[in-house]
Amino acid sequence: MCRGLFNKSHSEASWNEAPADWDLAPELNPDGEALKQEAFTLIELLVVIAIIGILAAMLLPALNRARAKAAAAQCCSNLHQIFTGMSLYADENQEMFPFSGDTIPWNQTDPTTGLESWMQQIFPYVKEMKVYHCPLDRASQFSYFNGARAAYVVAGRFASLDRRLLAYPPAYVLSGDTGGNAGATFNPLDADKDDYTQDCVGGPSAGSPVWMAWERHAGGQNLLFADGHVQWFGRFVAKEMTFRYDTMSAW
Repeated sequence: MCRGLFNKSHSEASWNEAPADWDLAPELNPDGEALKQEAFTLIELLVVIAIIGILAAMLLPALNRARAKAAAAQCCSNLHQIFTGMSLYADENQEMFPFSGDTIPWNQTDPTTGLESWMQQIFPYVKEMKVYHCPLDRASQFSYFNGARAAYVVAGRFASLDRRLLAYPPAYVLSGDTGGNAGATFNPLDADKDDYTQDCVGGPSAGSPVWMAWERHAGGQNLLFADGHVQWFGRFVAKEMTFRYDTMSAW
């Protein structure tokens, strides 16, 4: 018990009289009658509610834009980390990027190649599963494709992209978003999405008859290029993209 808290004389005084600064008397009108405190009317409450609704409607689009920008930034960060993982993989595998096969769920192997998914091949360098998921992807945990179209065109089958043969690294599409509201979609469980036999960039703007859903970020997608830079595109841009080793070419 703290000493001095229960002094008798002070305690008795406290119960018998209020402090001088306590004003307990009701407010009076000029006739000496107590004033009545009026509550809000229904109309006043409706006006307040309407004002709150208007403010919310004004703020909501700004909040949604802020969330979309944050998601796009996280997606770009994911792709930068994927590039690091792919590059380290190539450093230790004779300059070859990870090998894609057919549909390969996580922790499974492809019966044709005998390999795990390309994402799992680089996982020792990436180290975190969350890197493979775009915050706006509501369908799959695995949001990005392996850009190995050049290797497939040359080999005519599943093949690993050879980093040494890339004549235009700043233009070669190495990875990017796949998924959205329009176009074909991959199996959500597939951790080995790739562009071997389906265009993953720009939808119909690339001129391909087979294209995958791609408009995840404000009507476009984030793309990773073989020099390591990541950029948003709202369509296929011929002068800035290629899917071949030594020529500037559409998918």
